[in-house]
Amino acid sequence: DTGVDYTHEDLKDNIWVNTGEIPDNGIDDDGDGYIDDVYGVDLETGRGSGMDDNGHGTHVAGIIAAANNNLGIVGLAYNVKIMPIKAGMASGFFNQSQIVKGILYAYDHGADVINMSFGGSAITIAEQEALETAYTRCVLVAAAGNDSMPNEGTVSRLTYPAALSYVMGVMSVDDQGVESSFTNYDVLPYSSVEYEVYAPGSQILSTIPGDRY
Repeated sequence: DTGVDYTHEDLKDNIWVNTGEIPDNGIDDDGDGYIDDVYGVDLETGRGSGMDDNGHGTHVAGIIAAANNNLGIVGLAYNVKIMPIKAGMASGFFNQSQIVKGILYAYDHGADVINMSFGGSAITIAEQEALETAYTRCVLVAAAGNDSMPNEGTVSRLTYPAALSYVMGVMSVDDQGVESSFTNYDVLPYSSVEYEVYAPGSQILSTIPGDRY
């Protein structure tokens, strides 16, 4: 995503640590091609940890893994570890090349689940190959997108990587379990382009950088 504020009061205890890297010594200690990537990685600079300068990644991370610590909120899976991978820019824009690097970084460093709360109308062969590699060991999850569009039909939009058959595409419902007005949605079951599940996605309280919510 856009990284994670790994110092946030509600996230810091649930951040993955790259134990092969010595902090702030300017050396790629573990030989993975990135310098000082202790708390994930910043793929924009190629060095340092995955600190969030947009807010979106921190918000998603809180939904997943905010600690059960009497502060703020509690994440759905509050005993997991989050690996902050900054593939998106401060503007929220993602380059395909950075996405590819992020997928492979997560895979190479032992991630069990790769969550991709982003998407676009096209996907490169390189990204598909990276996802296919990761799929051999990781659960792949991605957002269906927010265009109020079906995935098939005369007027439609596909959001990648969510539409790939081996990626779990997630659509949104509101607090009444009704499909959110903004969500992209699946109109034909078991086709070659699929979104698989619905989850609450409207008015979600979560963490944002700077110990805020």
